[in-house]
Amino acid sequence: MIGKVTGGSNPTGLLNYCYYEKEKLSVAEKARLTPADVRGEIVYIQNLGINTMPDGRFDMDYLAKQFRDCADKNQNLKNYVWHQSFSFPKGETPTKEQIQRISTTFAKDFGFSENQLVVFQHNDTNHAHFHIVANRINFNGKTTANDGYSYLKTGTFCRKIEQELGLQTTPNMKALLPEKEREISSNTLAQSIRDKIDRNLLKHKTMEDLRKSLEKEGVKIYQNRGVSFLDTKTAAKFKGSDLGREYSLMNIEKRLGQQPVIEKTMIPEKTKDIEIKSSPKLEMDWGMGM
Repeated sequence: MIGKVTGGSNPTGLLNYCYYEKEKLSVAEKARLTPADVRGEIVYIQNLGINTMPDGRFDMDYLAKQFRDCADKNQNLKNYVWHQSFSFPKGETPTKEQIQRISTTFAKDFGFSENQLVVFQHNDTNHAHFHIVANRINFNGKTTANDGYSYLKTGTFCRKIEQELGLQTTPNMKALLPEKEREISSNTLAQSIRDKIDRNLLKHKTMEDLRKSLEKEGVKIYQNRGVSFLDTKTAAKFKGSDLGREYSLMNIEKRLGQQPVIEKTMIPEKTKDIEIKSSPKLEMDWGMGM
């Protein structure tokens, strides 16, 4: 099992992608949608109300409005939408119960236990996978999910779930990556650079301090519109984005000085989890795409 994580501020586009595999929909396009356009099956939902259309589809605009209303309680966090996906090796098909268990464990481990969260299962590719869309802001207006070190936390979480559920092990989260990324991921030198970056990010709060510290360990930083890392011994150079999403310039700057703390807060008792059983109108084959 491998996981990928992204963040954003547009719940509508993400929910439409997970449900219809169409991120941008005009008013006219939405009016033409039918149950045949549904590509994702909702298998779990928590702390969100649902609105069912006359033809049996769930209303994504209604879900998105709840995300926005909650986010309005905290104007300091722009990218409040967390998009997590988990994909499985070819031939491995988790049950809905397993996906629900993974989702609730994820919510507990990543700080979403009391937050809005919805899970879409996709089965239309060679690799079964599912998407989690969650709100980083809880009902009290507090940010409960820290996005620092999300790549590392996701890898640790995947190994834990594989062991607990007896799933196939996907070492280093590389088995389902595109060929170029897989080659870089399997490169021991690239992994060594990742380790040095991760270790030094814990110590520093500015790019300049990170640059000086890495140079002492034989890694030079080249920064322009993006960021690259050069191993001084071998002269091998890696783009940050090729090392992994967490090593792009934007995410390096976000991670500087952050600590991987996950907080938990309470919400009003009236908010309850809703588990949605499969509906014949939604049971159609479909399958972090990844």
